[in-house]
Amino acid sequence: MYTGYFLPEYSGAAQQALALARELRDRGHVVEFVTVRWPGLPAEDLVEGFPVHRLTHGRRQKHREFALWFNLLRYAWSRRKDFDILHSHGAYYTNAIVGPLGRLLGLKSLVKASLAGDDLSGLKRSATGWVHFWFLRSVDACVAISRDLEREFLEGGLAPERIHFLPNGVDLELFAPVPAARKLELRRALGLPEERIIAVYVGVIDRRKNILWLAEQWVERQGFGTGALLLVVGPQSRDDPEGRLVGRLRDLGQTFPDLLQFRGFNHDIRHYYGAADLLVLPSRKEGLPNVVLEAMASGLPCVTAQASGSRELVCDGTNGYTYVADDADSLARALTLCLGEREALGRRGRELTVQQYSLARIADQYVALYARLLGA
Repeated sequence: MYTGYFLPEYSGAAQQALALARELRDRGHVVEFVTVRWPGLPAEDLVEGFPVHRLTHGRRQKHREFALWFNLLRYAWSRRKDFDILHSHGAYYTNAIVGPLGRLLGLKSLVKASLAGDDLSGLKRSATGWVHFWFLRSVDACVAISRDLEREFLEGGLAPERIHFLPNGVDLELFAPVPAARKLELRRALGLPEERIIAVYVGVIDRRKNILWLAEQWVERQGFGTGALLLVVGPQSRDDPEGRLVGRLRDLGQTFPDLLQFRGFNHDIRHYYGAADLLVLPSRKEGLPNVVLEAMASGLPCVTAQASGSRELVCDGTNGYTYVADDADSLARALTLCLGEREALGRRGRELTVQQYSLARIADQYVALYARLLGA
């Protein structure tokens, strides 16, 4: 499996890749990871028992991918008899090289598009876009985790028989509802008020997620009259190296502690799902957000902006409510409706993940896809 970022670097796609790898390993498959060697990280590593090989890219500002591709080719050539499939988590121009590599090495290849309006943007619109398209045409299977991404593959000119809709999955044992007594214990352990309604945002702190807008609207409108405390939980974005967004959120939390708290990154996010009453995700653009699946599996209703991916998971009145992105009045209505029936919404959200998004179920579908590619 190839992914641009891997632990300890935070990446939602990498988290999903690791979860899938665990399930595949439980079925007897062998999985190794190849990723980019970012500063301060070793070339060889072991993460949860999986070998991780980090490859360097070029030092120039432009076309750094050429050195990465060369190193990937050299590594894959040396291990060509050890593997059957090159599986890329990401369908970007840089990732799509697994198609030509697979053809050259006699291996099958698969790319998984993770973010709508992003992985495939610019396809056939420039010289690089045409190279990207040619790379994708040589890939054996293109996986779309949402219907929007499936449509993008088709509109990009990829053959329909090579496109496979396979959503993200969630570990239903890891993420599960907690009883009321456990919720109280978690709130005490996390230093949270026991009687307040608690809304939680989980995700990287960057502009795409639109978290600063949510935080500013939350304090300006006094929690939209819900009486709820908003928790912001997530790591600093690589796109904000100076930490300006994190600093602004921390300042808001210190100024309005009864309305908002910034908690930063937490490796075991389950405690916050267990302590919360609902998830709020204001992101303008998604693939199929892991955090919504995790919250649903944890029995939380979800309030999300009407963005790609999110609108496929959250159905108004079934497992939460959606609102028009950047529309505070629309958000206020969604929050009010959600809190009015949060227990029923949370219960149906859990049922939906069991029926459609179980990680075990998704892993079964990947195993079947691998078998078809290999003619097994």
